[in-house]
Amino acid sequence: MTKKVHPDRLSQIALQEAEFAAHTRNSFFDSAYGDILVDFFVEWLKTEPHESKSREHLYACSMALGSVKEKLISIETRGRNIPVMETLGEEHNND
Repeated sequence: MTKKVHPDRLSQIALQEAEFAAHTRNSFFDSAYGDILVDFFVEWLKTEPHESKSREHLYACSMALGSVKEKLISIETRGRNIPVMETLGEEHNND
């Protein structure tokens, strides 16, 4: 027979899992992000001053990587705020 778990306990477990996932993602992505940016910079240093197309491409790639990080952070922030928004929505509907 399946044992029922109290909703508060399920909430605690979900919060712990979310915190663990966010920490793991932050640790991994920040490390990889830094390594990739260093690689782009090293490649940029290898170019000659007149190779503007190559330098612009490396710059654009670096900016695109920054956009990916920004998007991941916005998704995570929105995900963390959904329970609060739902609570506020319920309170607003009860008024």
